[in-house]
Amino acid sequence: MKSNISLLIAQALFLFCYQAFGYASEIAITFDDLPASIEESIEEQAQINQQIVNALIKYRVPAIGFVNEGKLYRTNETQEKINLLKLWVDNGFDLGNHTYSHLSLSSITTKQFKAEVTNGSKISKQLMQSAGREYRYFRHPYLDTGETFKIRSQFESFLKHEGYLVAPVTIDTDDWKFNQQLHEFPQNKDKIIQSYLKHTRAKFAFYESASKQMFGRNINQIWLLHANLVNSLAIESLLTIAQEYGYHFISLDDALQDKAYLSADSYYAHFGVSWLYRWDFTRGKVVDWSQDPEPDNNPFISTKTIKFYDKDRKRLIPVKIYVSNESQGKANAGIIKLPVAIINHGYTVRDTEYSFLANALAANGYFVVSIQHDLKSDPPLAQTGNLFERRKPLWERGSTNILYVIKELSRINPSLNLSKVTLIGHSNGGDIAMLFARNHPQFVKKIISLDSLRMPFPRTGLTPILSLRGNDTKADEGVLPSQESLKQLAITIIPLPEAKHIDLCDRGPEVIQKQMNALILKSLRG
Repeated sequence: MKSNISLLIAQALFLFCYQAFGYASEIAITFDDLPASIEESIEEQAQINQQIVNALIKYRVPAIGFVNEGKLYRTNETQEKINLLKLWVDNGFDLGNHTYSHLSLSSITTKQFKAEVTNGSKISKQLMQSAGREYRYFRHPYLDTGETFKIRSQFESFLKHEGYLVAPVTIDTDDWKFNQQLHEFPQNKDKIIQSYLKHTRAKFAFYESASKQMFGRNINQIWLLHANLVNSLAIESLLTIAQEYGYHFISLDDALQDKAYLSADSYYAHFGVSWLYRWDFTRGKVVDWSQDPEPDNNPFISTKTIKFYDKDRKRLIPVKIYVSNESQGKANAGIIKLPVAIINHGYTVRDTEYSFLANALAANGYFVVSIQHDLKSDPPLAQTGNLFERRKPLWERGSTNILYVIKELSRINPSLNLSKVTLIGHSNGGDIAMLFARNHPQFVKKIISLDSLRMPFPRTGLTPILSLRGNDTKADEGVLPSQESLKQLAITIIPLPEAKHIDLCDRGPEVIQKQMNALILKSLRG
């Protein structure tokens, strides 16, 4: 976490002032991704929603839940899931539109996104109207309000025509990251929740400080949470933290009465951020956003950087290691040999930018090695001419890096099973993985291709391949096998219609990361 002495002092001063002098602030609490953030069993979803609703009633919080109605139809439990939405409405809580399938505005056409809004309103709107309440709020998935002025303007005109108001966010406490930890390490529930609460306090202090720097006061805040497991377990503690900071719970309607929400916003990007950042960006940035607290690294997974050096090529090969403490302990005791997964990054993406996947693999018993193939001293990647021929030397260099790392790891770490490794490669790193599998098939158990585009897939049928494809790129001719031959060649190709090429790393949104992890882990187990 990015913490420093000044942030800790600010946090203490906020608490002192609120408790000593009763300074009042107001906050609206919103929950995204109803009926549940991760596709749990219907029994687990019911428990999550009931615990959250019970706490909101107890603390008299006029919250609102934003619904992805596509989740209602993914299993044969549609009525049971509708009943979860009804639970909110029957207890006085509003519902809002979070689109049908949680695609971002920048990932599809404006016409398609309008259909997402229309299809995402049918059940929720009916429930609200049956209760005699107005259905009028829209929350952008990923807080993506449009990459350009034109896209945003067109969509906002549509929202206005349909009677919607946008639901902004000023406080985001990264609950999804702790929820992911909780699913990976349920045995460490208490530690994860305490870490989450500590992070929430730091976030409150930072956002209040940012608000005061920008407006000279603490504005009405709007807190983004999700309907997930970690919030169902921590909800009363979270609400208590808000009260400790002097907050009075108000509705989204009331929060938006603050004139701060009329501030200009010229922030255009694929994925969104807090409205405080947007307004500050538009004004010219008076806030030091580098001090925005980030969650601590996963405490149940050890990471280490090793800098290998290939004397024959006079080349540095940095790698980052991820391994769960529990798995490494078993390996050290001689109980198991750790399976190895090697991640190969895309061009302009660093080896450290696949932590969502590396942590998930480590949590599932893998010894994960992420290789930094590109060095500052390397020439730039060819962008013109015959790209296959011009980039092939780079792939060959990467293939040699992988072989060197395997040999060095076998020398220094006898607890690893390096006879057959899983290769994972994004874009250019996928091309490296494919070439390595062609040159050294004896070392490869499976290949996971994340939108690799140019090196043809091996067609021996001896190396299973899972290929996840983004929506904005197309592989060169001959790279992918024909549809008819996939099964025979043990190759599975799965399109990710909501994901762009660059989203298949840490820069992408949570939902895509979850989807990728689920598909990859299922493939590895199968």
